[in-house]
Amino acid sequence: MTETEVSTERKPRQLNVFFDVDNTLIMWNGSLRNHVRDVFEALKEAGHEIYIWSGVGIREWDMKRHNLHDLITNYYVKPLEEHHAKLEGLGVPMIPDFVIDDHKAVVDAFGGYHIPDEAGPDDTELLTVLERIKAFALLDHDPDKVIPR
Repeated sequence: MTETEVSTERKPRQLNVFFDVDNTLIMWNGSLRNHVRDVFEALKEAGHEIYIWSGVGIREWDMKRHNLHDLITNYYVKPLEEHHAKLEGLGVPMIPDFVIDDHKAVVDAFGGYHIPDEAGPDDTELLTVLERIKAFALLDHDPDKVIPR
């Protein structure tokens, strides 16, 4: 590219990505969903912030137990109703840019990816999540414009 040419390549936005824990990252039997570490590493490498939240409390111990703590920016309690209105009271200092949750109401409230609450041995849902986040980060962002998620 010469000095007079302007790059048309769009730089991805850095996102605040919020993951639920139960039946999203950790399955009913205590095992991690496939590809968690790879997806988290890719998100961090792309400059995104990863937050963990749960409706049953702070889940830092679970992330440490699965050796993921080094990739997490912070932990919060997830609002189970009146999602936006309860963020401040729960100490969440921002509105999530993208959420991944097995509860559709949370995804509907903030936008993101509604992940199935069951995962088989060859589950690839989190790889789909990664691709959706990458695509979303490339969308133009105007706070006055609703972006379909």
